[in-house]
Amino acid sequence: MRKISSTQFGHLTDSELVQLIQGNQDYLGEVYKRCKTYSVNFMRKMTNGSKSDYELDDVFHDSILVLYEKIVGGNFELTASLQTYLNSVCRFQLLNKLGKDKKYSYYDEPIGKDDEDNPISYNSTITDTLDEIEDPKDSQFAAIESALEIMKAAGGHCYELLTLFWYHKKSMNELTAIFGYNNSDTTKNQKGRCQKRLEKMAFNELNN
Repeated sequence: MRKISSTQFGHLTDSELVQLIQGNQDYLGEVYKRCKTYSVNFMRKMTNGSKSDYELDDVFHDSILVLYEKIVGGNFELTASLQTYLNSVCRFQLLNKLGKDKKYSYYDEPIGKDDEDNPISYNSTITDTLDEIEDPKDSQFAAIESALEIMKAAGGHCYELLTLFWYHKKSMNELTAIFGYNNSDTTKNQKGRCQKRLEKMAFNELNN
């Protein structure tokens, strides 16, 4: 598949970008370029700076995966801007993570609810998560599971790293110790490479 240079696509509307992503996941790079900084800032305000950049980056990456799986699922309708959609998914995932933690009892909603002109706006009715998508009967989830099995058979650390992180909820520090990486930055970078590899494999499974 032809590699896409995101520098050429700043003029595209969100709806046009969604249509292009349906045919080529490399267009997700333009979504990263447009949305990551604002989404991370939104989450930083939401958690009063108490979450590390590693944690916020992971939530954003998962939100991108939610977006991609919704788009290729075929029934996705963009009812807000991509920025607002991703902020909303990030918000909902963070609220689930925070749960009943008493130190967040003071939490107030960030400014910008339902304000499309604000890059840190969100829509409280959007509650899309990876857990919603991960139905064993869902074609996207089945493709990920199949890709994981292929990754496992191929050898290397990626399968173990991803399953320990996703299914066993290991932290970056724990994974650093398990795999003997130099530091958590190295671990995070390796996880990102493994996840991108898995996403490409799952995309191929969906289209075979």
